[in-house]
Amino acid sequence: MQIDISFNIIVDKNNTFRGMFFLKKVYLILFLSTIYSQTFDLSGKIISKSSSYPISNVNITIQDTPLGTASNDSGFFSFSSLKAKKYILAVSAIGFKNQFIEIDLFKSVTNITIVLENESVLSDALDVVGRYPSKHIPYLTDNISSEELNDFDYQTMSELFRNIGGIDVQMEHDNGRNANFSIRGSSDYKPGGYNNRVLVLLDGFQISMPYSGSVDWNAMPLDFLDRVEVLKGPVSSLYGQNSMGGIINLVTKNFEYEFYNAKATIGSFNSKDFNFNMSNITDKISYIALLQHKKGDGHRYNSQYEQNNFYTKIFNKKNDFSVSFIANSSINGQPGFSVEERPNLKSFRVSNRDSIYLQLFKKQSLANNRNIIYSASINHFFTYYHDRADTPLDENQDDTFYNDTSLNMRAEYQRLIKNSSYLVVGTDLIVEQSDISIYKDIYDNLLQVSGGFFAQNRIEINNKLLLGLGLRFDYRSINRGKEYSNKIFSDISPKINLTFKQDNFSTWNFALSKGFRSPSMSEMFLQYESDYGLNTQGNPDLISEQLYGLDLGYDRSNLKNINFSLSTFYYRYKDMIDFVYGLPVLALNRSDISSCGFESTTNYKINNNFSLNASYTYLRVNDINDIDPILYRPRHKLVSSLKYKKERVGHILSIKYQSQQDYQDFLSDEREYEGSEIKFPIKKLDTLFLVNYNGSYDLKNSKISVKVSNIFDTKYKLIQDFPMPGRTISLSYERSF
Repeated sequence: MQIDISFNIIVDKNNTFRGMFFLKKVYLILFLSTIYSQTFDLSGKIISKSSSYPISNVNITIQDTPLGTASNDSGFFSFSSLKAKKYILAVSAIGFKNQFIEIDLFKSVTNITIVLENESVLSDALDVVGRYPSKHIPYLTDNISSEELNDFDYQTMSELFRNIGGIDVQMEHDNGRNANFSIRGSSDYKPGGYNNRVLVLLDGFQISMPYSGSVDWNAMPLDFLDRVEVLKGPVSSLYGQNSMGGIINLVTKNFEYEFYNAKATIGSFNSKDFNFNMSNITDKISYIALLQHKKGDGHRYNSQYEQNNFYTKIFNKKNDFSVSFIANSSINGQPGFSVEERPNLKSFRVSNRDSIYLQLFKKQSLANNRNIIYSASINHFFTYYHDRADTPLDENQDDTFYNDTSLNMRAEYQRLIKNSSYLVVGTDLIVEQSDISIYKDIYDNLLQVSGGFFAQNRIEINNKLLLGLGLRFDYRSINRGKEYSNKIFSDISPKINLTFKQDNFSTWNFALSKGFRSPSMSEMFLQYESDYGLNTQGNPDLISEQLYGLDLGYDRSNLKNINFSLSTFYYRYKDMIDFVYGLPVLALNRSDISSCGFESTTNYKINNNFSLNASYTYLRVNDINDIDPILYRPRHKLVSSLKYKKERVGHILSIKYQSQQDYQDFLSDEREYEGSEIKFPIKKLDTLFLVNYNGSYDLKNSKISVKVSNIFDTKYKLIQDFPMPGRTISLSYERSF
C-alpha cells in the first residue's frame, strides 16, 4: 500500500516544533487506520502434551463472536479475515483440559501451536457446583441459569416452569396455594394434585410436604437461585420415592464477593414485591440473606395473597460445611369455580401457612479422590383453612388444618477410581409425621418412615463413551394407628445409561430405567367433602406404582452458534394411582398407562445482539385398555423467545402455545352411573396462545425493568372454570450497593 502525503508548512523560529509534532500525529493516525483496515488469517496446530501427537476434532471458538471451527485429522485449524485486535480463543476437546488463549493480531501473530493436557472425562466429578452435588449425568439435565431467570424476570415458580419444555403446570393463580407440576405427563390434577410424581429438591434436599408430596412454592427463594436443574424421566435408582416422573433441583447461589441489593416491583391487581438481599464474606465464611414481602389482590374474587419470606445460608468454605434456613409465612385466598349460572360455587375459603426449613450439609474430603457427604434437614408445615370474615352464614364451613413435620438424613461415599470410574454409595432415611383434620379419625398422627440404599457407578469406557449403572432398594413403613397393622411398601429400582460423545459437537444419550412410587398418605387416608358437593376418600388398600422407561437423546452444537437437542421417550406405568369419580370419589390403582413423545430445543445466537430460543414438546398419554380418559395432558407445547441485548438495553419477546386439553366436567348435571362410578362428560380446554414482553435498561449499579404478560389480553383457563388473568403489567427497579 502506497500513501502520498503533502503539506505546506511555514517554518519559522516559533512554529518549527509544532509543525513537526503535527506531522508525526498525522503519520500515526494514518498508520493505525491502515492497521485497522487490514485483515489477518489465523492458523495453528493442536497437539497432545503427553504424546506430542496432533489432536483432531478440537473445538476452537473465538469468544464474543459467532466464529468457531474444529481441528482436522492433522490437528490444524484456521480462521480467515480477522480484524486487527485482541481475541480470546476457547479451546476444548474430549479428554483434555480446556484452555483460554489470548491472541493479539496487532502484533501479526498468525500461526500458533496449542498444547493440551490430558484430563479424564470424570476428573471434575468430585467438584460439582452446589452444596449437595447432582449425581445424574450432566448431558441428561436441562439447566436454567440465573441469567435467564433475571432476563425473563420470573416472579413466581409457576410462571418459571410454565415456560420450560416438557413441564406442565396447573394452578388457581400464579401465587396460588395449589400449583401442580408434571414432567412429561407423569402427574395428575384430579381432584387436587395429591398424586405428585415429581421430586423437588432445594440444594439437593427434599422439600416435599409429607401428606401429598407437593411443595410450598411460595417459600422458595426464586431471587436467590443460581440455576434450576430439571431431569426428566424416572430417577428412582438414586432418589427413590416420588422421583419416578423426574426431578427439579433448585440450586442457590454461593457468592464470592460482598454486596447489598434491593428490588421493588409494582404491577397489575395492586401487586407489590419488595426484597432485600446481601452477601458478606470473611476469611472463613460467606453469609447470604434474603428478606422478601409480596402482596396482591389477585385477578378475581378471593385470589388475594400475601407472603413474607426470610432465607439465609452460611457457608464455611474451609471446612466445607453449610447451614441454610428458610422461614415463610403466607396467606392465600382459595378462589372457587367461576360459573355464571352457579354463583354458589364461589369460594370464601382462605389458607394460612407457616413453613420452616433447616438444612445442614458437610463434605469431608479424604485422600485418593474420596469424599464423604453428610446431610440432614428438618421441614415443618402448618396450614390452616378457614372462612373469610365476610362469608355468608349459609356458606360457613368447619376449619381444617394440616400439621406436617419431616426429618431427612443422608450419607454417601464418593470415590474417583483411577480417573475412570466415579462410584457413589449411600443411604438415606426420612421420618414424616402428619396430623391432618381431614384424615379419617381412626388414622390419627400418622407416622411414615422411608429408607433406601443406593449405589451408582459412572464408568469411562474410553474417551468418548460413559456407562452409568444405578441400583436402589426402597422401604416404607406407615403406622396407621392402634387398630391397624403397619402398611409396608418396598421395591428395587435399577437404571442403566450410556453417553457417547460422537465428536466435540455431538452427544448421544440412552437410558433404560425403572421407577417406583408408594401411595402418598393423602391417597390412602384422605376423607373430606368438597365445596362442590363431592365426597373424596382415600384408599388404604392401594399398592405401589411402577414405571418402566426408555429415553434416547441427541445434542448437537455446530460451528455457527447453534445448539440443538432432540429426545424421545416411552414410559409404561403399572398400577398408576388416580382419584376416580364416583360415590365417593375414590383413589384407585388404574390399568396400564403408556406415555410417549419427543422434545426438541434450539438455541441460535444470530449475532452479538440477537438470539432465538425455541422448545417444542409432543406428548401422548393413553390408557392402554381404553377404560378411563387421561385428563389435562396437552399434546403439543411450544415455548419460544427472541432476545435483543446491546450495551444497557434488553428486549425479549416470548410466545407460548399449548394445544387443547381434555377434562371431565364434574360440575355438569349430565352424568352416567356405572355401579358406584360416575361418568361425567368429557370436554376440552381451548388452545392457548400467549405473547409476553420483557424490557430492561441498565444504569450504573441499578436496573429498570418492565414486563407485559399476555399482551393480547387472551382469555384462557388451565383448569376447568378457573379463568386466568388477562394482560398484566409490572415495573421493577433494582439497585446494588
